[in-house]
Amino acid sequence: MSDDDGEVSALLEALMPLLRAHPAFVVSGTRPLGKRGPGERVVFELLLADPARPTVTVERTDRPAPRTQLPKRL
Repeated sequence: MSDDDGEVSALLEALMPLLRAHPAFVVSGTRPLGKRGPGERVVFELLLADPARPTVTVERTDRPAPRTQLPKRL
């Protein structure tokens, strides 16, 4: 989504061929959505080609805050 005319189209022209060429992904066609005002809003579906073997790696660079216990109900 962007308020700049043409920015979304230009990004999709570069991004979609890369996603379609990658063997790990299955990419749907794009669908423009209505938007009030200038600009564009486009959606598409991106799925794993082999959902039985997804590989996701997440690394945190911060330390999560310790969890506090909620007060007991009276």
